[in-house]
Amino acid sequence: MRAHLLAILLLSFLGMADTLYLSLSKDTGPVPCHITEGCGDVLTSKYSEVAGVPISWVGFAFYVTVFGVTVFEAFGEQRVVHLLIWPASAALASSAVLVGIQAFVLEAWCEYCLASAGLSTGIFVAVLVSRKSSFVTVH
Repeated sequence: MRAHLLAILLLSFLGMADTLYLSLSKDTGPVPCHITEGCGDVLTSKYSEVAGVPISWVGFAFYVTVFGVTVFEAFGEQRVVHLLIWPASAALASSAVLVGIQAFVLEAWCEYCLASAGLSTGIFVAVLVSRKSSFVTVH
């Protein structure tokens, strides 16, 4: 298996675990922070949902999609990971906006949200590497 595919699998698996934890913990009380001190403020803010849907569920759907597409390419003969460039770009942009909201609007930090931002950034980079290696190999 190519290294960039393994990286995408690992990053998306960690993203699924992170966002699923946040999604399932939403109604069980405050999410404990171990590194930062603002998880509760961030996760209960008006910015934690879009049209009533928690952003953590949107993130979970993104990571499941990335994981599934990557498994399909890793064990199939189709080259499809390059198709993830648009969802990965959207995740990167969303992460940048959400980190900005934490920094400049809420002035509070959620370590789980920051981890997800890092994971989506890593996925974006790995997808770019995958596209470049696919382009060099195929063309």
